[in-house]
Amino acid sequence: MSPDRVPSLLRPVRSPFRDRRHRIFEEPKPDVLESFRKLLNRHSRVYLVVSPPRCSSTAFARVFWEQPSVRYYCHEPFETTYYLDQSLTEVRRKLESPLDLTNIRKVEVDAKADALVIKEMPYQAGPNFPLLAAIAHQPLVFLMRDPRLSIASRMRTKREVGDNPRFPKIESGWELWRRQIEWCETRGVDYMLADSTDFRDQPEAIFSQVFKRLQLPFSRDMLEWRACPEVELDNLGGRHRHLYGAVLASTGIRPETSATPLLEDFPRTDGWREHVERCLAIYREMRDAAARIVPVAVEVPVA
Repeated sequence: MSPDRVPSLLRPVRSPFRDRRHRIFEEPKPDVLESFRKLLNRHSRVYLVVSPPRCSSTAFARVFWEQPSVRYYCHEPFETTYYLDQSLTEVRRKLESPLDLTNIRKVEVDAKADALVIKEMPYQAGPNFPLLAAIAHQPLVFLMRDPRLSIASRMRTKREVGDNPRFPKIESGWELWRRQIEWCETRGVDYMLADSTDFRDQPEAIFSQVFKRLQLPFSRDMLEWRACPEVELDNLGGRHRHLYGAVLASTGIRPETSATPLLEDFPRTDGWREHVERCLAIYREMRDAAARIVPVAVEVPVA
C-alpha cells in the first residue's frame, strides 16, 4: 500500500459511546489493519495496557519505562477519536511519534531497545478495540481498581478544574472494559488482570509476575524512577494535563492511601449509585478471575 493512500482508508469514528446506538466493536478492515501493523514493524514488541480511568495506569506504565528493552511509550492514542471526533489518521500519527524514553528514564536506554508500550482507556478505544488488540503482542494487560475509588477520584478531578463531576457513565470505563475482556475470551486472546491496590501495595510481587508473563526481566530498581514534570502526556491541548502532574512528579510506585467511599456516598440522582454498584459487581467478579495476578512472595533481583 502506498503511503498516500493510507489516510483515505482511516475513516473517522465519531465520538464512540456518546450514546447507546453504537456498534460495540468493529473488526478492522484488512487493509487498515495491515497499514497499522506495517507502521509498528520497527518495534520488536508492542505491549498494551487497558484501564478504566483513575486506576494508577500511568504509574503502572512508568514501571515499563524503566525496563531495559522498552524505549517508546504511546499515551492513549485513541483519545482524540473520542473527544475531538478525529479519525484513525490521528491515531496513526500518534503511533508514528511515540514518546522516546531515552532521556527520561533514570538509566541509559539499551542501544538495541525498541519495544513500545501503549496505554489506553476502554471508552477511548471504543469500537476500535479489535484494531488495538490486533497490533499488540499477547498477553494484553487489563488494570482495575475498586470502582468506588476510581469513580470518586474521577469526580474529584473533574471538580478541581471546574468540570461537571457527573460525566457520561461510559467514561467510568467499567462496563466496556468487561466487554473487551469478553471479546478477548471469545477469540482466544491471552490477557492478564492486575489490581491497582495490589500493584501499589505489593509491587514486587505483582510486577515480577507481570513481566514474567511478558517474558521480560524484572528488578526492583524498576519501581523507582526520575521525576519528569516537563513531559507532556496530554493529547487535548492541556485539557487533561492536570491528570498527570502527580505521577510525572513522582519518583516511584507508592502504596494506596485513599479511603474507600461507601456506596451511600454516591448520589442517587441520574442513576449514579446504581451505576457504581454495577461497576463494583464487575470488579468483584474479576477479582476472582483466574487471569488476575495475585500477590505471592517472590525473590526479586536488584539490577
